[in-house]
Amino acid sequence: MKKLNAATLFTITTFMSGCSTINYNTGAKTELFSEPPVGDVVEAYVGDYMLDQGKSTTMEYLTITHLIDGIAYDILPGSYARIGDFEGIPYFSATNVNGQSVRYTAGLIDPPIALHTKKQNEVCVTSVSYQAASCYDGQLKVEERTITDNQSFQQTLIYNGSVGKKINISYREFSNGSARNAFTNNVEYDMSKSNIINYKGAQIEVLGYDNSSIKFKVLKHFRSDYTVNM
Repeated sequence: MKKLNAATLFTITTFMSGCSTINYNTGAKTELFSEPPVGDVVEAYVGDYMLDQGKSTTMEYLTITHLIDGIAYDILPGSYARIGDFEGIPYFSATNVNGQSVRYTAGLIDPPIALHTKKQNEVCVTSVSYQAASCYDGQLKVEERTITDNQSFQQTLIYNGSVGKKINISYREFSNGSARNAFTNNVEYDMSKSNIINYKGAQIEVLGYDNSSIKFKVLKHFRSDYTVNM
C-alpha cells in the first residue's frame, strides 16, 4: 500500500461525497442436483462417487487477476462474490473466496464493505459509510460461476473395490463442507446373492465390476424430490 499524506487524505475525503446504500440481494440461483441421472449406465473407479445428491449455487463473481496496490486500499487477487446492487450496478464482497479481505490503514481510512465496477478494467471500493472511497485500474472480469453449496446437505456413495464376489461401498453425508462422522459407513454386498444395491432409498443395478472399477445403472436416488439438472 502506498504511503498516505495529508493531501491524499483530503482528496479521498472530498471524493467520498455520494451515499450509495447497497440493496443486499445476491440474485443467486440455487439448484438441487442428482448425479448421475436415473436410467444412465455409468462406470466408476475406486474412490469415485457413484451417486451424488446435493445443492449447487450459481452467482456472479468479480475476479481480479493481479494485486491492486492503491493509495488507500490494497485489493488482493481472487474472486469476490456478488452481495447486492445499487442503481443497477452489482456490488461484490470485500473478502474473496479464499478469505482474504481488502487491506487498508486502520484509523486513517474507513473500512471497506464492498467492491463494484462501472468501467472496464476499473474497480471501486465502497467504504463502511456506504461511499465510493477509491477507484483503481486493474485486470478484472465479472462472470457467473456454479459451485456446490458447502451449507447444503449432501449424500454420496463411493466405490471401494471388490474381493471375490463381494463389493465394498462407502456411504457419506456432508454438512457445512465436512463429512459427518456419525453418518459415514462402509457396506459390503455379496453379488452372488443379488446384483441390486439398496441403501438409504438409493437403488443401483450392478452390471459388472472388478477391484478397480464398477459399471452400474441408477434405478433410484436417495431422494426422488431432488431436481435432476445434469
